[in-house]
Amino acid sequence: MANGPHALVGRAPEQATISGLLDQAVDGGAALVIRGTPGVGKSALLEWAATTAGDKFRVLRAIGSVTEFGLPYAALHQVMRPVLGHRNRLTPKYRLALEVAFGRTSGASPDLYTVAMAVLELLAEVAADRPVLLLADDAQWMDLASQQAMAFLARRVAADRIVLLATHRDTESGLLLDAAIPSVEIAPLDDDAAAALLDGVAGGLDPGVRSQLLDAACGNPLALLELPRAVGAYWGVNGDRLPLTARLESSFLARIGEFDAASATVLEVAALSDADDVAEIVAAAGLLSPRDSVPSLDPAVSAGLIVVDGASVRFRHPLIRSAVLQRLGPDRRRACHAALARVMVDRPERSVWHRAGAALWPDAALAEELERHAEQAIRRGAPANAVPALEQAAQLSVERGDKEARTYRGAALAYTVGQFETGERLRRHHRDLVESQHDGLRHEWLNELADGDRGGEQRIHSLLEFAERATVAGDGTLATDLLRSAALRCWNLSPGRPVGRQVIAAADRLGVADPATRAQLLAYGSPFGSDGTIRALIAGIPASERDATTTYRLAHAAACAGASDVSEGLLTEAADRIRAEGHLHTLGRTLSLLAWSAMRRGSWSHAVVAAEESARLCAETRQPFWEAASLVAHAMVAAFRGDFAHAEELVAGADLLNPRRFATIEAVALLARAAVASGQGRYELAFSCLARLHDPAASAFHPAHALWSLGSMAEAAVACGQVDAARSLIDDLPADVRATTSPTGRMNLAFAAAVLTGDDDAFAAALSADMTMWPYERYRLFLSYGSALRRQRRVRESRDLLRQARDGFDGLGAHPLAERARTELRAAGERSDSPATDVWESLSPQEIQIASMVAQGMTNRDIAKSLFISHRTVGSHLYRMFPKLGIASRSDLQRLAAEHER
Repeated sequence: MANGPHALVGRAPEQATISGLLDQAVDGGAALVIRGTPGVGKSALLEWAATTAGDKFRVLRAIGSVTEFGLPYAALHQVMRPVLGHRNRLTPKYRLALEVAFGRTSGASPDLYTVAMAVLELLAEVAADRPVLLLADDAQWMDLASQQAMAFLARRVAADRIVLLATHRDTESGLLLDAAIPSVEIAPLDDDAAAALLDGVAGGLDPGVRSQLLDAACGNPLALLELPRAVGAYWGVNGDRLPLTARLESSFLARIGEFDAASATVLEVAALSDADDVAEIVAAAGLLSPRDSVPSLDPAVSAGLIVVDGASVRFRHPLIRSAVLQRLGPDRRRACHAALARVMVDRPERSVWHRAGAALWPDAALAEELERHAEQAIRRGAPANAVPALEQAAQLSVERGDKEARTYRGAALAYTVGQFETGERLRRHHRDLVESQHDGLRHEWLNELADGDRGGEQRIHSLLEFAERATVAGDGTLATDLLRSAALRCWNLSPGRPVGRQVIAAADRLGVADPATRAQLLAYGSPFGSDGTIRALIAGIPASERDATTTYRLAHAAACAGASDVSEGLLTEAADRIRAEGHLHTLGRTLSLLAWSAMRRGSWSHAVVAAEESARLCAETRQPFWEAASLVAHAMVAAFRGDFAHAEELVAGADLLNPRRFATIEAVALLARAAVASGQGRYELAFSCLARLHDPAASAFHPAHALWSLGSMAEAAVACGQVDAARSLIDDLPADVRATTSPTGRMNLAFAAAVLTGDDDAFAAALSADMTMWPYERYRLFLSYGSALRRQRRVRESRDLLRQARDGFDGLGAHPLAERARTELRAAGERSDSPATDVWESLSPQEIQIASMVAQGMTNRDIAKSLFISHRTVGSHLYRMFPKLGIASRSDLQRLAAEHER
């Protein structure tokens, strides 16, 4: 691709893009993934970027390799090794996380995202002295922990002087291929550029050969550089119909075929090595070469196959490595692995993989060592890297029981960390290893992890039976997991069915005593009559005795039971604890639930902040169900505030994330659509949406959400003349739903009765209850009652209610209903002007979140740790916020934030 060491042909647009990123790095960073087919010139662009950056940047590099096995953070360590001497700039927590992750010390297992935050903070500190250019070549082959950390960085470097450029094969999957990370696809060279490149490296070719070479290369720069060497000697242009990649590999193999045995052996060992250490590779090759031969790298360097830089060796292109690996038979491959294992006896973490690669028969000791390696990866905060170690350990196990146990553990872990393809493969293997009843029960749990929403009510009954058997087998943890899964299926299938009570009865029989688990089972299985019991269970556990997991479980139970007054506080507490521990996966779920609880309580700014952060985190941690739920919570608030276009956009995004049509997501999406329709005055559509929640034949049938939206349904029914239909739906509610003890449910029943009857007694009954938990519904009742009184010509009585409704809606930011209240007041003979625009509403959700944290007295570094961004990103947000708000100091921001807490 080059005319000279650094000149590129035909890549002006890509060079301009990269130059722009480098030029902007003085003020802020960027990330770009360069995608393309093998040989198209991705790596050449990175080399050009490094040369262009020159001494103005600190250049850090990592190269992915197909032979990195399961070594935790191998690629990330390549990047960070040159700057680890600066780790004393980090807080003790982040410094320890890096040292444990990189195996420099022992300590408590750090969460992967804590490690990633430590990397971001260290790079940001280093970049303060000189901008950093991070080059990640062949990212698709990096170990999974490194890929996750790199993707984390790529989303967060915008405010720091860090430019991250990664290359990625477009035929491979990988964590950097994410919609949130900018990417560009490199196309083959056009005809003119291809011809210029070929003439630059092989001028004077016969015109016919030149034409056939151009045709065969298809604009691939590597082919244009390599194929001319093979003309005549190795590669026949005429009649050769091999795919381009195979043709290039054949060309490389032909060149290797000219080497003596010792030189070829060096390449074979290098291809299988998981490191680039010249001494290590040459020493291993020496063990395989004849005594009178000295392994040498020189022939491969002269042939342009490898590059040796000091003590490091690398293949000039991954296709060369794959060509070498292709020529290795199984016996030779095992011999090379064995030689590498012998020369790295003092590096057990690496040698174990080569000994596994050399193994011909099952080996109990080696399998045990691989299992220990998996446990070490988990301790270092890289559970994804433990999966291949467990899979290899299972393959090498001698005893069938050990093979089953390791396969089960690997499959369960694979599902947990999002490696679903690996989980499916291991689950299939596990099925063939099942012998005992306990094995079979564990396999059923893998089936549940693989597909926890299919099978209907019969699957719930099966899970209850499995839980009974697990208890008899003495596996209480498995029994509890199966029970909890059965109960959650009840919630997703439709709460309130008799099978839910059967789940609770099974928990009683099996003696489930853990309060958080009991609360969850009650909330999922019998949400309409369990409010008091759930509240008592929660009250029985002091905050000082609740860890993050327990707090989250109790909060989820309260949310599903409609106890938003309890769930909001618990979820806030859980989120704070989970932030401190760095568990982004669970934090995304927690914030999603918090968004819904805060929205129902009228804390809309908090709801939007939680929903926006949750959606980002759930997208990052690949949890589409929870991401969709967060988008809809955000859509609800947007609809209440009158931003209908944004609300519809958010709901459409949630639909795309719900291809399996989860009933819960279908139901809440209808709530948001109804809120939009009602806000726009399309009451018939709003009523239709909400009525579908009551229809057992509809995919969105969900009695809990139907109960919690009765007030909205009644309002829409009155407005579009469907009062009788609404009354019929309420009359048809199951007895246990109408008899609910849930305050949210009772409020909605009273609200609907007042609106549908329209008489004073019904409104008085609804308003006599304590409505402070539901300010939005309270002001809607004021508006409905006031409007009804005005229509009855009881104008003086109506005005006070309408004023309270208007002021309440203004306080919430419910603009459509505030304007409706003003219209009613004007009709009642009272002038009511619109309020001035609040500049606070110009802030983004994350800016509001940062302002709130500033109001709490948190420093930029404290805020950065909580939000998983660099402290310089926090400073950048504050820099933009001050002019927006017309303020000049942090104390001004604290005052404004305190005024807008609602």
